[in-house]
Amino acid sequence: MEAGLSAHDVGIYYDQMSPFFEIAWGDGIHVGYWPDPSDDGPLEAAQERLTDWMIEAIGVGPGQRVLDVGCGVGHPAIRLAKATGCDVLGITISQAQVELATRRAASEGLEGRVSFVRADAMEIPSEEGSFDAAWAFESLLHMPDRARVLGEIARVLRPGGTLAIADATELAPLSEEQRAIIVPALQLNSLTTLERYPGLLREAGLEPLRVVDISASMRKTTAKVEERMHARAEALAAHYGPDFVALMKGLWPQLGAIYESHLGYGLVTARKPAG
Repeated sequence: MEAGLSAHDVGIYYDQMSPFFEIAWGDGIHVGYWPDPSDDGPLEAAQERLTDWMIEAIGVGPGQRVLDVGCGVGHPAIRLAKATGCDVLGITISQAQVELATRRAASEGLEGRVSFVRADAMEIPSEEGSFDAAWAFESLLHMPDRARVLGEIARVLRPGGTLAIADATELAPLSEEQRAIIVPALQLNSLTTLERYPGLLREAGLEPLRVVDISASMRKTTAKVEERMHARAEALAAHYGPDFVALMKGLWPQLGAIYESHLGYGLVTARKPAG
């Protein structure tokens, strides 16, 4: 699936919607991970579990450089740097996200180790072989050309460097009606199946390592976000107005139904060949 949204469209969306995500989603603008079906714990804890998986997957240590492709407001990058001692460059097409992420890194005393810039992932402003590892944390779904982005990531990775991806996947083709709901609501620009990932990675010059389907373990995310939206409706209304809150309350169950029936989620790792 390809929607034809531009990088500019996605940037404007996140410039406008960053407060919504901060209020309704919290520090991490990504799904949660509940591997235990009996666990009904909070969204924040489940999001941190997914971040932990990504941190372990790229396997970096002190002094190594990591590229965060589509860094959002910086929380995963900051956690990565604090957990491993690595340096992180985060890129996002949203200037509002750059500014918020930069403030967060400064508040954690990470200036000089964690930085954020506005950049298009299809033209990464870094030299070949600049990074020991990279991740794309629920960001490729916004990209108009994910093959091009994967090629750019491969270019800036050093030989032997690792890539970790967390991404929504397509379980069944979306109808035109479903696309009309989910594309503008989430700036969903492209989807692929989990089965296609190894081929996409090889075409980009990367060696697939692991492809893990966690669709069943992220399903609680939309319901948890909906709960938070209702609990924090006053804060949302103070920022966006009551009409926006009413719109989102009506829209969210539709988004949840589409997620449940048509979208999955995968965790993928790859390596740039050393030779």
